[in-house]
Amino acid sequence: MSWHLTENFLFQVKLNNMLFNTARINCLAWSPDSTLVATGSLDTCVIIYEVGKPASSRRTIKGAHIGGVYGLVFIDQERVVSSGEDGCVRVWNLISE
Repeated sequence: MSWHLTENFLFQVKLNNMLFNTARINCLAWSPDSTLVATGSLDTCVIIYEVGKPASSRRTIKGAHIGGVYGLVFIDQERVVSSGEDGCVRVWNLISE
């Protein structure tokens, strides 16, 4: 998958092996420094990929929302917020404790 944004510049990132959601992807968010991309899906999972790294480095939040994930936004490099069909908004810490 390649993304091309034009507004006086060209930005291209290749994301390989983004095949881990098992249902339709409803939303996508980039981290502030564009090194992470998160996907939210009908399969109830949020998956965070590290751009340019193997898919094995991905982080999966299973069962993030009942009924599917419909919104994502990064607060910063360490936290992502998701919203879902269950009417909940959740903040996820991406740093292992």
